[in-house]
Amino acid sequence: MVRSLIGLLLLAVAAPSWAQKIVTEAPNPGQVIQVHTALNHLTVIEASEPVITVATGSDAFKVEWRGNKVFVEPREPNQSTNLFIWTRSGRLNYELDPAGAVRSMDFAIDHPKPVTVSNAAAQKPKLPSSNKVASDPSGNFSEMNSMLEGCPVQDEQLKPVKNRVNVTINNLLEQKGILFIRYEIRNDTRGPYYPRAPKVMLLSGAHSSQSLVGREDTQLSEHEAERLSYRAWTPLQVLRGKIRATKVAPGDATSGVVEVRLALSPQEPRVLRFEFGTDGNGVVTATLVL
Repeated sequence: MVRSLIGLLLLAVAAPSWAQKIVTEAPNPGQVIQVHTALNHLTVIEASEPVITVATGSDAFKVEWRGNKVFVEPREPNQSTNLFIWTRSGRLNYELDPAGAVRSMDFAIDHPKPVTVSNAAAQKPKLPSSNKVASDPSGNFSEMNSMLEGCPVQDEQLKPVKNRVNVTINNLLEQKGILFIRYEIRNDTRGPYYPRAPKVMLLSGAHSSQSLVGREDTQLSEHEAERLSYRAWTPLQVLRGKIRATKVAPGDATSGVVEVRLALSPQEPRVLRFEFGTDGNGVVTATLVL
């Protein structure tokens, strides 16, 4: 009897009180993935590339997306439906189960980008010298876009803002004083948006309520960016900029690339602010920590 009680106590101590899961699934358009949710909790589905659009069969689930991330939150108990996510490579399929216990929900479902040994070398970008970049302002979108593979920007705290144009910085590369940036513009307003190449500013002496140290290559959320304090700002020279679409309809997205000459700054980390014009509700911005 004593031996049995000791065994039960050991099991109770060893068993985790929570068992939420972070699932990794290879993207497969021929598979339906079960998604376990919980009320008042968010499940994040992270695709291997930017999301183009999503569709769900019921309003019982709130579904939003930004960049390559889709946010799913159940609104009602005892409801299930299906969810489709489209990226450039195809469609991903999900079944959203009725909201259950928090301990059994899927916190995140990650779809890593498939890379094989045979094609990894072929996909490695060829980087131009800084002299060529600075002296050639006429390059096309695909040339600039190819410079940025494999340099992701962190954006864990980002969420799309309703009734605004939202910008996600996807990739960046810094080489000899030149910064290459790839971004996505998503129109979450009710009217068309006409994007333009951004103005870029260096914010000197920037401070945030959450320390910026150790957060290099991170895009700040709009909430944190609005509360950012800084001593001064300096405009940076934009060498080249390309955007795929000149008009973005409501609910649609487009991508762009921009090439910026960085000013020398002894301060680390550096903070850049990008301004993309207005969307009718204010200036469209993105804030990046380098």
